[in-house]
Amino acid sequence: MTTPVRTDLDAYRTAVAELPESAIASPDVKGAIAVVPGGDAWWVAASEAIAAGAAAVIAAQPAVGPIEALDALASLAGAVPVVVERPLLRADMVAAVGASIEELPAPGALVVECHAPARTLGPALRDAIGWARVIAGTPLAPRTTESWGGRVLALLESEQGSAVSIAAAVQPGAPSPGRLRITSIAATRVEVDADLATIVAVTDATGRRILPTRFESSERVALRRAISAIRTAERPSDLADLRHDTGLAATLLSALPA
Repeated sequence: MTTPVRTDLDAYRTAVAELPESAIASPDVKGAIAVVPGGDAWWVAASEAIAAGAAAVIAAQPAVGPIEALDALASLAGAVPVVVERPLLRADMVAAVGASIEELPAPGALVVECHAPARTLGPALRDAIGWARVIAGTPLAPRTTESWGGRVLALLESEQGSAVSIAAAVQPGAPSPGRLRITSIAATRVEVDADLATIVAVTDATGRRILPTRFESSERVALRRAISAIRTAERPSDLADLRHDTGLAATLLSALPA
């Protein structure tokens, strides 16, 4: 059985073509997976797709949105799955990391570094916080924030007491989506390096292993997840996670001078 997909994005048209047994292009939104470009006010387009009867929505590499808009979208979506494509926080890599550390105690501390061009610092910091949330295993809360010269230094804390230090700065020479590095300080160390690709290493008493590289495009991953959500009637946590990460990033960036 194929699931109809409505998109104007070339990368998603390619993803549909690569999944001929489970996806088919559709000219209509009703009953289809609606792929929404993640530019300014993407949440408006997502809301319109849901109102038009979309079976699911994919937000493709979304810009930072206001918390109120994300709350309104979540309320409107109800049982309609909303999948968020975040290339610096790939869902398949998140799942792989979760499987590697699920039996481990929460780390005592994490160190997060985030560098990006000025226009993408917000999304990059949002996704860096997302990785910290994943590795800490619980939501995070802000403790202190300082800023100087276009840089932000902050301390967050997880519900289990993990301290999360974050350094974020504008770097014109960084890759367009930004560059992230997250390191846990624990008996088993987890290191995440993400920019145009994502590399995850786990080091413990037995040695250091690098998780397998993912060659599938982030668009195809998002499309497969949306199809699965429709077929299983499971609602992904993407919007709730996005809201958490967006709220914390906004708090940290508000410390920067206008």
